[in-house]
Amino acid sequence: MKVWVYVEGKSDVNALSALWSNWKQKLREKGWGIHIIPLDNKSKYFENFGHRATEKLLNDSSDLVVGLPDLYPNQNYANTEYRHNNLKELQNVQNRLVNKSLSSEKKIREADVGSHMARFYASALKHDLEVLLLAATSQLQSRLKTQDKLRGWRLPPEDQNQNKPPKRIVEELFSKYRKGKSYNDVEDGPAILRNADLREVAEQCPAFRVMINWIGEKTKVPGY
Repeated sequence: MKVWVYVEGKSDVNALSALWSNWKQKLREKGWGIHIIPLDNKSKYFENFGHRATEKLLNDSSDLVVGLPDLYPNQNYANTEYRHNNLKELQNVQNRLVNKSLSSEKKIREADVGSHMARFYASALKHDLEVLLLAATSQLQSRLKTQDKLRGWRLPPEDQNQNKPPKRIVEELFSKYRKGKSYNDVEDGPAILRNADLREVAEQCPAFRVMINWIGEKTKVPGY
């Protein structure tokens, strides 16, 4: 039995693998694997997600699929079929892509589509991976080598303004406290989240928490 989590890029894979390391071990003990699959970037995510998710849903009736792209940026898709201005609209886009692939490409009967869709959950990193770093404050402080109380973003961090998404805030913090070292999502993301408490991060990120809880309910292995 497997949980397939689709994300945009390698940095998401590394960071989530670090944050979920203890949970992944608990899942393995109960016979579940959790695999995080990058689709290179947001455009390729939209192009490939529907059929990739459908393949997993049809390959094994026990498997689960989660969609976890970044919400930001979205302006490039304003005049496309992938248009989305918020989390709900991005969830709708993903649901539509999977539903279309099941019905139109795989010719699954309408009466059976619902049972497959019940094993799929559309979510998003709102707005990007770095929202999780803002929720792991003490670990972020440690990486920045400062005891200063970090400020400059909305609470919960998922409510941050799209004009200044979490990634921009983290970049500014590195510029301020780690002079000479720019923020590197592939390196710094996992380093910050490796020792973070999943419960604490999830408590500060409601949309992320709902996704974690959905997997926990389906697998009977809670994330925390």
